[in-house]
Amino acid sequence: MPLDTTTSPRTSIRGPQVVFAPNPDTTGTLTINPVFAELFARVGLASAAGFFELPGEVVSGHADRHVMRVEVPGAPRAFYLKRQHVVGWREKWRNSRAGFGWASRCAREAELLRQLEAAKLPAPRWAVVGTHGNRAFLLVEEIPDAVDLRRVLSDNALSRVQRSALATRLGETIAAVHAAGFSSPDLTAKHVLVNPDTLAITFLDWQSAERGASVSEPERTNALGALHASLAEPLASPTERVRVLRAYRASSLPAQQRAACVLRAAARHAKRRSIRDQLQPEGASQKQRLVWLAGEAVCAIPEIAAEWPKPAVAPPFYCPGANDAIALRVLGYDATLVRGYTSAPVGRFRAWARAAPWRAPGVTIGRVLFHLQRYGVPGPRLLAFGQRLTSAIGAEWFALYESPPGMPLQKWRYTASFAARRAALDRVADCLAKLHAAGCVLTDPQAAFSVHDGAACVTDPRAVRIVRRVRTSARRRDLRDAARLLGVE
Repeated sequence: MPLDTTTSPRTSIRGPQVVFAPNPDTTGTLTINPVFAELFARVGLASAAGFFELPGEVVSGHADRHVMRVEVPGAPRAFYLKRQHVVGWREKWRNSRAGFGWASRCAREAELLRQLEAAKLPAPRWAVVGTHGNRAFLLVEEIPDAVDLRRVLSDNALSRVQRSALATRLGETIAAVHAAGFSSPDLTAKHVLVNPDTLAITFLDWQSAERGASVSEPERTNALGALHASLAEPLASPTERVRVLRAYRASSLPAQQRAACVLRAAARHAKRRSIRDQLQPEGASQKQRLVWLAGEAVCAIPEIAAEWPKPAVAPPFYCPGANDAIALRVLGYDATLVRGYTSAPVGRFRAWARAAPWRAPGVTIGRVLFHLQRYGVPGPRLLAFGQRLTSAIGAEWFALYESPPGMPLQKWRYTASFAARRAALDRVADCLAKLHAAGCVLTDPQAAFSVHDGAACVTDPRAVRIVRRVRTSARRRDLRDAARLLGVE
């Protein structure tokens, strides 16, 4: 079904397809694991640009990188493609100091995966690593029949005996990794894969790890604390958590980890947003699926990506000179399209100096909506977003999301009675509590909320900002501004 909008004629659209024709762009670097060389040669993947353009769904994302699940014809398993949008001098300097040379974190992880495989320790098998311009990528093979530790524990598919055996094996496996000299700063629940049938364990994400003669006691305690903090309390009993620690102690004599030290480390980690994200119900995060199109100029949920115009950079989403918000009909949904052009010489220079990616307003809107959905905050559903750099200082951008139901609070208040406005404040306070728990504050209280069927929800993502920490003063200010808007101070 074509994507129909009220501002452009009906267009015949096809979804993204896998094309492995020889890529004319042969620049960049490419290192292929000999085990996979024949496979990639057979399907025509012979350049870094070709690997960068592999289509797939985003399964994890950050401001400067994301991970996609991709498939290669003829391969018995899928692969995960880690793509770095920007590789800066600071990252290369850190990796050089750690002994990995002037390289990207993808190259660092590939080297560690080689060493882990040689040591017969549980980690994914690397397939390809390379660079293209100022970007880098790493392709690793999928672990068959393995699922997230959180899912294994939440499905209640394991018997009590199996859960005890899994706890013991987890502690022993972590100890084996540390005994071989590998640190594990990214050891959290989402980075632990388990085969429910064999209880085999695999650890993911090694881009920040190091290998030395030994792993220090603070590093060991820090890793165990992060794992403990990232596993929601209902998923594992205190007895099972202690069993992990006991198994670790028994297998790692030099490090006598005390439970109190691990708990203190866990308390520190619990303040991290990445840890709080992992404590959210798995079902909500599973619904967050994205597909990159047109070299990352468009990022859309799968059902929208399948109907996106070709070429992807097209009106009404990218429209030179436009700087507005319009209403559209997208796949039967009422949607809002916010689009514009931003000139940011200072911001772009600052991003370059910090070796960090620069985000246009459209990408920021997409990030906010994605974040709100992850935390279960009622608000618009993200459909697509993107940015396209047009010069050294300028960029076109857009964000597309479902139009929220109901009436904006600022408009509704004029026709509501005092009693209704007083009751609405309670609903807004409930929504604010969820916003604050998600690490967000208001930037424009008058545009932030709408009311529908007696409930309040976020109506404009531009009125919300993600912060590192929500202070008590910010909580009070947001509630006070909402009460003032409703006239019930």
